[in-house]
Amino acid sequence: MVGESGLVMGEPFKPNLKAHELPRATLVGLWRRTEEAHEKLCETWFAAVAERYGRDVADAVALGGWPLKKTGATPKELFFDDLRFIVAATELKPDMLTVADRDQAETPDELSGDRSWFQWFVSSSRLRGDTPSSRSGKPAWVGSPGRARGFARGKGIDLGFAVLLKAWQASQGTHASEIDTEAFEHKVSSEYDTKTLALLWNYAALAYMLATNRWYTGIRKRYGDEAAQKLEKDVWIDRGAAEHDLRIGQEAMGVTGDDVESLLRSFQFAPGEVGILDVEFELIDENHGIMTHHACPALDRFEHFDDVRLKHCCDICIAGMPISGEMLNRKIGCKPLKLPPRVDSNDIACQWEYRLRDPS
Repeated sequence: MVGESGLVMGEPFKPNLKAHELPRATLVGLWRRTEEAHEKLCETWFAAVAERYGRDVADAVALGGWPLKKTGATPKELFFDDLRFIVAATELKPDMLTVADRDQAETPDELSGDRSWFQWFVSSSRLRGDTPSSRSGKPAWVGSPGRARGFARGKGIDLGFAVLLKAWQASQGTHASEIDTEAFEHKVSSEYDTKTLALLWNYAALAYMLATNRWYTGIRKRYGDEAAQKLEKDVWIDRGAAEHDLRIGQEAMGVTGDDVESLLRSFQFAPGEVGILDVEFELIDENHGIMTHHACPALDRFEHFDDVRLKHCCDICIAGMPISGEMLNRKIGCKPLKLPPRVDSNDIACQWEYRLRDPS
C-alpha cells in the first residue's frame, strides 16, 4: 500500500536510506515543509524576543539579520535569499551538506546568484587553502598536541562564515533576487529529478537552521551570550521548535506509529537532524534503537576554543532529544551513550539510545 508521501507503507526500516532514493512526492513534501519551517522558526524567535525585550528590539534584530526586510520582502523571499547564501557558502565549505553532494545534481541557476564579488570571495578562499577537509576526513587535531591546530581550524571556520554572511548582507540590493519564486516552486513540484530535489532539500535544511544563527547573533551583540542562550533554549525547548522539527520528518515520511522504529523514521529526514548532522541509525528492534552523530557543526565550530558555547549547544540536545521521543510516545526513554568532548580524531560527536519502556 502506497501512502500520501509516496512511500510503500509497512516496508522494513532502511537505516542507510539516501535522500535521493525517496519518492518524488516525499522530497517535494520535505521541501515545502522545510520552507514553511523557516518562516515558523523566525516567527517563534520574534515572539520570544518581543516578549522578553519588546517588539522594537525584535524588529531591530530581525532587520539586522535580514536587511531585505527594509524593502518589505516576503517570508518566502527571505527564505530564498537564505537559500542562495547557503548555496554560495557550501561552495566554500561543501561538507556543510550532509545528505547530498554538490556534484550529484546541477544546482538551479536561480540559486547560483549573479554576485561576481561573492564568487571571487569563494575562489580566493580556496586559493588560500581555507576549505577544511570533508566530513569523511579526520579533524585537524589528534589529542592534546592538536589543541592549537583545533583552535585555528574552529576559529577559522567560525570567522570565515561570519565574514561571508556579513559581506552577503552588506551586498543586499533593493529586492531579494530576480527569482520568480512561483515558477521555481512549479519546477520543484513537477520538473526536478530526485537527485536535484535531494540537493535542494539539503540546502533548504541549512537555510532553515541559519535563521537561529541570525537571531542568536543579534541578541548576543545586544545582551551577551547568557541572554542569547536563554532565548535559544526558550525557542527550541519551551516553545516547541524541536518538536516541530521532528514533526516535519514524521509527516513527510508518513509515520503513524508510536514505537522507537517510528521515531527513527521521523528523525531520518527531520531537517534539523540529518539536514545538518552526519547521522547513523541502528534499529535493534521496534522498541530499541541507537542514533549516532558522527559529525556535528557545533562541535566542529566550538571544540577547543569556546567550551561555554559548546556546552550550551549540548545542553539543548540533552533536553531536546528526550522530548522528541516523548512527543511520539511518553513511554519512550532516551539516554546519551556518548557526549563531547571527543577523545581523539576518530571519536564520534555523540550517541543516543531510545527504548520503549513497558511496550505491552
